[in-house]
Amino acid sequence: MKLYKYKNPIEPICYYQTNTQIEIPDTYQPKDFRAMWVSNVVNIDLPTTEDIDTYQKKVIEMLETCVSYNINAIFFQVRTTNDAFYESKLNPYSRFLTGKEGKKPPFDVLKWIIEEAKKRDIEFHAWCNPYRVSMKSEMSAEEYLKNCDDLNYAKKHPELIVLDKNGQIILNPAKKEVKQFIIDSMVELASNYDIDGIHFDDYFYPYAGLSDEKNDLADYAQRENQAHDLGDFRRQNVTDVIKGVHEALKKSNPKIRFGVSPFGIWKNKASDPKGSNTDPKCSQSYDNQYADAYLWVKNEYIDYIVPQIYWEFGHPIAPFGDILDWWVKLLNKSKVDLYIGHGAYRLGNDGEFENIYEITNQLKYANQYPVVKGNVFFTYKTFINKEKSELGMNELKKLLTRRD
Repeated sequence: MKLYKYKNPIEPICYYQTNTQIEIPDTYQPKDFRAMWVSNVVNIDLPTTEDIDTYQKKVIEMLETCVSYNINAIFFQVRTTNDAFYESKLNPYSRFLTGKEGKKPPFDVLKWIIEEAKKRDIEFHAWCNPYRVSMKSEMSAEEYLKNCDDLNYAKKHPELIVLDKNGQIILNPAKKEVKQFIIDSMVELASNYDIDGIHFDDYFYPYAGLSDEKNDLADYAQRENQAHDLGDFRRQNVTDVIKGVHEALKKSNPKIRFGVSPFGIWKNKASDPKGSNTDPKCSQSYDNQYADAYLWVKNEYIDYIVPQIYWEFGHPIAPFGDILDWWVKLLNKSKVDLYIGHGAYRLGNDGEFENIYEITNQLKYANQYPVVKGNVFFTYKTFINKEKSELGMNELKKLLTRRD
């Protein structure tokens, strides 16, 4: 099926800056890995355990929703802001789990969720944000840290934090102590819980950029490799953690898979011939989050990758098809598994996502490639939304549960 604009059905949708029209395969190729993200930061997808009966009911509803959509894996957020949704000697219980940072839940909630997932043959991947300490807050960094639990690593070591331009606190990626703390936290989690994987999202160096006052420039001045420019230095810091976590997990529990979900564009081809066919104005994770996913794949520092390709086929500067094809080429013959991250939450938004078939078209297009091993959808609440995304999600459900 040749693809046309939703609001102008005679205008073809082509690959970026070409006259070659996108074609959607007529058949859908199901893949073995079908997953959703479950977002716990600011309680996007689930409430706190303050009413434990309601919490358990909501978790069961979430897992039963997975079953009804033929979803067989969840990326469940267990570290949101330098905290834990599990019992830890390194990190305090999350305020988004119990209502107050450090407050203990009535029982081991994570163990129970994992057990309930396994009963339904659903893989459990522990989604962790490695660096973020705070969300946007009216409080100063000092005030915020005072309100944190004493176990919070940033409160114990305020000398190891930096701020973004919005005042959000993150652990300083340049510090060796921070790198080791992240690795130790992942090993502790993997050692104590029956998880299938550990998953990092796209937040490395912050999207907003580091503040002019509290940043890593002093660390950069003291860098070991003086040949590195600032970008090289920051990318090396992030890669040290990715490689370190992977190596540590393979030693402590080899069955656990480690994966990352980077921003969908590594580089644009205007800045690097190896980059994607996207507009030079597009943000690049290589330069903005200092995430060198290309290197991680080539060196096999990860077991799987889930690029967040949250744009539509008809996007004017970052079209889904061009970006998808770039990742397919990168992962060709790689031992790293490629899963595609789909922005299902955008269904119903003005433009191409008004087309209820936008996400199902993405699946048909992506899954025609053998190198694509699965699909992941952001986020759980989209699956139960009865508003603008419902019609598109109904089409996704039909596709994922179809028995030919």
